[in-house]
Amino acid sequence: MNPESRKQTAEAFIFVKEENVSIRYRPLVKQGMVLRSHADEDHPGNINYGEGIDYVVDYDRGVIRRTKQSQIPDWSRHELYGQTVFDHAAFKNCSNREFTVYGDYLYENDPFTDSFVAHDSGNRAGMERWLSKLQTGEESSIVVFGDSISAGGEASEEKFMYFNRVHQFLTAYYPRSQIRLLNKSVGGETSKDGMNRIQRDVIALDPDLVIIGFGMNDQNKYGDGVGVPPADFESILRQMIEAVKKLDSSDLVLVTPCLPNPKWWYSSGLTGRYAEIIRRLGREYGVGVADVTAVWEQELAAGKSPGSLLLNNINHPNDYGHWLYFQAFVPLLKA
Repeated sequence: MNPESRKQTAEAFIFVKEENVSIRYRPLVKQGMVLRSHADEDHPGNINYGEGIDYVVDYDRGVIRRTKQSQIPDWSRHELYGQTVFDHAAFKNCSNREFTVYGDYLYENDPFTDSFVAHDSGNRAGMERWLSKLQTGEESSIVVFGDSISAGGEASEEKFMYFNRVHQFLTAYYPRSQIRLLNKSVGGETSKDGMNRIQRDVIALDPDLVIIGFGMNDQNKYGDGVGVPPADFESILRQMIEAVKKLDSSDLVLVTPCLPNPKWWYSSGLTGRYAEIIRRLGREYGVGVADVTAVWEQELAAGKSPGSLLLNNINHPNDYGHWLYFQAFVPLLKA
């Protein structure tokens, strides 16, 4: 590989008829671009699509489209096609699983356009104890504590779940490390639900690192309100942070949520407010922040559609979306 190029692997796409779709980065022409039906190229049911047959890439403009005769599924056949606002309960199947395809390509390395780090991300200073254990080979444990996304929701395989990607990275980057990963996340929970069980599922385990990821269900719209109002969310998150900081050997990472589909009836549009609370508390308490919201916003600004990042088309990331979660962690993981 050219040292001035980078490889994008398993970027997710949704195609509508023969309409152009933005590619996250502009692919290099000579190396071409390949599309397949699964994020895992070795999946037994994988279909490899043919350039010029199933899809056409405009390398100058950085866009791709399916052909009229393409094998690639056409999202215009999805039952949500044409809906401006939708309630998932009113439809039989909102999922994008059968319509999502994945692409690999090389692109020119540009540090000004391909950085995933937001200015509020990071703070490795709050993780020094844990990183030191990884370097010296001491046994350490990680507890993942959050909602369905942190439980791995919608990832096609366990290895693609963001916390497993984090674990895989750590074992490779710190070859002497001995890490035990425990996931105590529960689908459908808000921060309030999490607070009710943090003593049992986190504090009692005395882990070396705690990853806390709430906010998606908190922001859900219900009538004139939300699941957990921002002020209450801040109060609850403070209690969680302070409970973890009372432990003698536990470091902490807070995770901001991805953005739900804005067309979903229960999306309040307030996710950014919850993310800002998480960032601010991270700075105040000196703990790590994996700023997924900022990474997600960068993807949308680059032309990715919500549906191309959300497998259930509502609020759960696809395999590429879980990779974006992992990218938000990378600045925190290197000592």
